[in-house]
Amino acid sequence: MILYLHGFASSGAATKATVLREYVLSESTITDKNVISPDLPVEPNGAKAVISEIIEGSTEEKIVFGSSLGGFYALHAAFKYGIPCVLINPAVLPHIALEDSVGMHKNFKTNEEFEFKREYLDQLEKIYGEIDFSKIKKADTAVLLAKDDALLNYRKTMIYLEGHIGFLLLEDNCGHEFSKFGETLPKVFEYFKNGW
Repeated sequence: MILYLHGFASSGAATKATVLREYVLSESTITDKNVISPDLPVEPNGAKAVISEIIEGSTEEKIVFGSSLGGFYALHAAFKYGIPCVLINPAVLPHIALEDSVGMHKNFKTNEEFEFKREYLDQLEKIYGEIDFSKIKKADTAVLLAKDDALLNYRKTMIYLEGHIGFLLLEDNCGHEFSKFGETLPKVFEYFKNGW
């Protein structure tokens, strides 16, 4: 199973989820064609519960991709379940990075309004506190970073994840959305070669 976790104010129909699904379906060397990309609840505890339910409900080999806030959730899932992860411009300290996001927002895909509550920062901090790097295999962690990410500083991400990155791609000119995602997928799957 290939699980994709979207970022803040996005959805399971995110562009990168679509790119990932299309690549997997078109690539004959990837045997696992089961790409799951759920709509995650805004509330972090709810998102964590959805992710756990999906992972625990599958007996297949698993790999989890996550972008931005979804990258943080993917890192937590990698720790909790001992599965490989691909982190795309991950929000490694979301309880700090999202402090200015408390309030009303619109979903990028659906245009639905939603409220990001202050209590969600506390939930994110608690989830952050649960991550134990000693239980994350370096070889199971791939990180894709954009040097020109205007939202999250790639250098801070590298410092936070120092010593825990098995595969790193640093890209220019692709922003927080990581517009070169499709171009990097052959390298990512070549790195893992774990039945996918």
